[in-house]
This record gives sequence, structure tokens and C-alpha cells, in this order.
Amino acid sequence: MFTAASAPGLIKPPSVSTRTRWLAPLVVALLAFAAYAITLGGTYIYDDVAVVHDDPRVLQPSKWVQLWTKPYFAKSVDQLYRPLVSMSFAIENWMHGDKAWIFHLVNILLHAAVAAVVTLLGLRIGGAAVGWIAGILFAVHPVHVEAVAGLVGRSELACALFTVIGILIFIRPGPTNWWRIIGITICFIVAVLSKEQGILFPAMLLAAEPLRQVDRKSPAERQGRLWLILLLSWMLAWYLFARQAVAPLAWDRQTLDWYVNPVVRSVGADRALMPLVILGHYAVLLVFPWRMLIDYGGLIIGYHASWSDPYLYLGMATVAAWVVATVIAWRKRKFAMLFCLLGLAISYSVVGNFLTLIGTIMGDRLMYMPSIFFLLAIALIVARLPRRVVWPLLGICVALALVRTETYAWLWNDRVRLCKEMVRIEPRSERAYSLLWGEYKDAGDFKDADQVADQSLKWIPYRWEPYVMVMDGYLRRGDFDHADQVVDDALSRLKSKNEHLLMVNWKQVIAKKRAESQTH
Repeated sequence: MFTAASAPGLIKPPSVSTRTRWLAPLVVALLAFAAYAITLGGTYIYDDVAVVHDDPRVLQPSKWVQLWTKPYFAKSVDQLYRPLVSMSFAIENWMHGDKAWIFHLVNILLHAAVAAVVTLLGLRIGGAAVGWIAGILFAVHPVHVEAVAGLVGRSELACALFTVIGILIFIRPGPTNWWRIIGITICFIVAVLSKEQGILFPAMLLAAEPLRQVDRKSPAERQGRLWLILLLSWMLAWYLFARQAVAPLAWDRQTLDWYVNPVVRSVGADRALMPLVILGHYAVLLVFPWRMLIDYGGLIIGYHASWSDPYLYLGMATVAAWVVATVIAWRKRKFAMLFCLLGLAISYSVVGNFLTLIGTIMGDRLMYMPSIFFLLAIALIVARLPRRVVWPLLGICVALALVRTETYAWLWNDRVRLCKEMVRIEPRSERAYSLLWGEYKDAGDFKDADQVADQSLKWIPYRWEPYVMVMDGYLRRGDFDHADQVVDDALSRLKSKNEHLLMVNWKQVIAKKRAESQTH
């Protein structure tokens, strides 16, 4: 009879008690819920307004079919396609209406579920200590705030949840039978229809292959694996075919706003080096997540790689450390560590602007899935330390992480509060200025709106939006001469052809309003 110990090349899973298998995920899930319960008092932030609160396809059941036949954002150059996430918002809105706290509750529960399955994955590949450490660190890590507190971060949560569940099903001891095949296929479908990163699901399974406890020479196992490969291939082909008709993966990168992703302006050596700069920023976020922003565009990170930039060297060091660690794990047959390192690289590959440009230069939420494999790798290392060192060290890290998570998540409960803090931390953030200006203007607080506009133009004189905000104040007060002067300044400073055309149109608007004023 076939047994785990007798199979050649088989990886025997660590021994974990039944009590730990259910207690650890439960405790970690409760910790994750407690860490983010503060966001129940939140509202619609940033992209939440357009995707959840105002999208007619979400608000009207008669238009639900359009969530499947049109891109995620009504107006977006990068053609995102996340119909399952949009449908979850639509169904929720139909059930409970405009109640932001329930939307946030679902996000918190999803994060708690992800933390639980990360714990289970840690238990499976490294044992009890690894499961506890990885799960606890994942539950409270501050880099996850944007994904959990921002409703649109649900795409990250759902994709990560079903990717990890699929991996757990795949590496579960036993042959590849039809129940396993169907379960994995369903996880793949849900993951890829929740976020584009789900397309990497088959690669994740390939990385996890050495962790499987199965007789690979068995005819039944070979047949089962063949059916799994065929079914995943069919589903992937179906997804690509369907998506091509709705939101093609191939899109013109030249239409990308340079401020949203400045790398579109990087040429030559800068195009090769800027992804390393971005990687350096992400590495800091994972290890020391103190300075987190809602906007990294424009000249915050920029499009020119400077040899005096420490983030460039951090990115290089990160790549070198990954290569060395991967080679060592392979040569020493440390397959659990090898899986974590490969999973980290695979999940990061689509967000780092290495192979191709994506719709943004950087975002905290984009590290949600890569952080799973990073923290699992850290847990595998830390678990080898003496317990008298591990648990005090873990306690300190968790306490610090909880403080940062709570203080940052609290900001996300109020749009004005969040944007004011972002402007204070990073005065070059056009997006923060724009959002804050809009909040003041909608509230009728024109004095503060004008102050925000003036401050934005002082810091960001190379973009059209600050000029428009300042000009809006002059038009509101009927000061057409100063409004004209703002447009002239913009035309003399802005370099983009599209921005010039935009300001020329505003010149015509000012002339029309001036004529109307004189007529009246």
C-alpha cells in the first residue's frame, strides 16, 4: 500500500495537532477582525465613490449584466475586468442600500478569512510555529490597510483568498481526484474574475508542486493531473477570449497619464532601473511600513532613476537577496522556502512594472498577495530561532504593527482627514490635493478650497489640474482677468500637447463667461 513515507521524493508535511489546526486560524481571524474593526465607521474613499457609490450598473439591477460586459471602471485606459467584485457590490446595495459600514464589514470578514487560510498554509508547509507567526503578522500588517479600508480593495482580498484556498486544495495529501480538480478550478475562476492577478494562479500551483504528498508515478495520479491541466487551460483560454471582447489585456500604454504612472516617460536605462526603484519602495513598505500614501505618482517617485537614490540600491539588494535565497533553497531542497520565494516573485511580477506597464506606478494595496509569501518566508526563518526569542520578538512586532494599522485605518474613515494627512506627509500629491479640494468645494467651504488650490499650484506647477482648481476660484468670484492669467501661466509651463489643448479650451470658457457677465 502506498504511504507518504514510502513515496520517492515525497515531501512529508510537518506534524500539527488537530487542536492547532482549528484554533490557530480562528484566533488569527479574530485578531484580523479586531485590527480592522475601526473601519466600520468608514465611508466611501477615493475610487469607492465611482465604483461602489455612483456606478449606475451597481445601483440598478436592470444594468447588472453590464458589469460582465464592460470594464471595471467606466473610464479607464488600462481596461480592468473584475465582474465578481462589482457584482458583490451590486448585490449588497440591493440587499441593504447605501450603508457604507456593511460594505466595510464584508471587507473585514474577507481579510479575516485570508488571514485564516494564510495560517493554514503556514501550518501545512512549516508546522505550528510557522502557521502562528505568518498568520498573526499577516492579520495586523499595516501595508494591508488600503486593501481592507478601501472598498475597491475587495478585489485584492477575494483574489488572494481563493488563490490560497486553491493552493491548499492542491497540496492537500492524497491523489488528484475529481473533487480536487473541481475545487481548484472553481478557485481559479473566482480569483481571476476578482482581479487580473488571478491569471497567475496556474503558476502558483506549479511553484507548489514539490510540496504535494502524492505518488506521482501512479497512473490514476497522472490522469488526474492531466485533467487538471486541461481544465485550467480551458478556463484560462475562456477567460482570455471573453476578456478580449470586453476589456483587452493589450492596451496602448501611451494613453496612460504620466502622472498616474510616471514610468511611461522612462526611456533607455531609466526604463530598466525604475522598476528597481519601485521594488525598493515596496521592500521598505513590507519591512518598515510607516510612510504610506494613497498616491505615489507624479514626481513623488518619478520616472528618472538617480544613482543617488537609496531606493535604487534597496531594489538591487532585494533582487540579489532573492536570487541567493532561491539558489540556496533549491540546492538544500528546502521546498517550503522555495515555494514562498517563487510565490513572492510570481505574485509581484504583474505589479512591479517590470515586464509591462500597469495602470499605476505603485500602490500599497498591490502588495496584499505578495505579502502572503513574504511573511510565510519570514515565518519559516523566525520559527527556527529559540522560543524565548521568537515570542517576545513577535509580540513587539505585533504591538508596533497594530499601532500603525489602527492609526492609519482611522484616517480612512474620513475623506477630508485622510487627504489632509496625505498632503501634510507628501505635498507633491496631486491626487490628495484634488480630492481635498473637491470635498471642500462640495461642502461650500470655498475659502479652504481656494487655499488647497493655491498650495497645490505652489508644489505642482507642472500639471494642469492645480491651474484648473485655482482658475475655478477666480471664475467663481467673477475675476476673469486673474483667471486668464492663470491659463496663460499654464500654457507657458505645461509641456504636454493634451494639456495645452485643455487649457486653450478653458481660455474659451473664460471668454464666454466674461461676455455673459458683460451682457447681464
